[in-house]
Amino acid sequence: MVSIYEELDDGAEQFDENEQREAYLGFFKNSFPFLLCPALFRRNDDLPNLNWVKVKYSDHAGHVFPDQQGVYMFMVSVDSQKLPSNSYVMYVGKAGDTDSSNTISKRFSDYVNVSGYKKRPKVKKLLKYFSEHLFYYYSVLPDGAATSVVEQALADIFVPPCCVMDFSGEVRSLLRGVRII
Repeated sequence: MVSIYEELDDGAEQFDENEQREAYLGFFKNSFPFLLCPALFRRNDDLPNLNWVKVKYSDHAGHVFPDQQGVYMFMVSVDSQKLPSNSYVMYVGKAGDTDSSNTISKRFSDYVNVSGYKKRPKVKKLLKYFSEHLFYYYSVLPDGAATSVVEQALADIFVPPCCVMDFSGEVRSLLRGVRII
């Protein structure tokens, strides 16, 4: 009996060049679905003042990350003098919380070591395909601040395609309804 994988591989080999290109584009469309909704941007009012620091993922070795709690985002930017400024929020996370001593430094190291993200397929794809265009933004929050509240507001605002459970209950329910998560 032939395995289903062999059947799929045989089927994929029958694709012509254009179908292969479409399949390649479809992979990215399905792996990183975007939703931009102006009404969700209003959650910006729920955020404290944040001072963001930007670090290029591929140039992180010379950066000293703080041993403090905070929030962070991975953003893809095509950095070119021929293009205008651009960025796409791909992931939002938190480092530490009222009941956690995790830090921005520790969380970033999770994204450099495969063991820190191997069970997170969306993040794994993000790092694999976009590492040369990836920027890590972080903002320190005062000790004792509820980083989860800030993370959730950021996730609700941007609906990052690599986030799964970081949304408020209301937004998560709506995203399931439109099959984003």
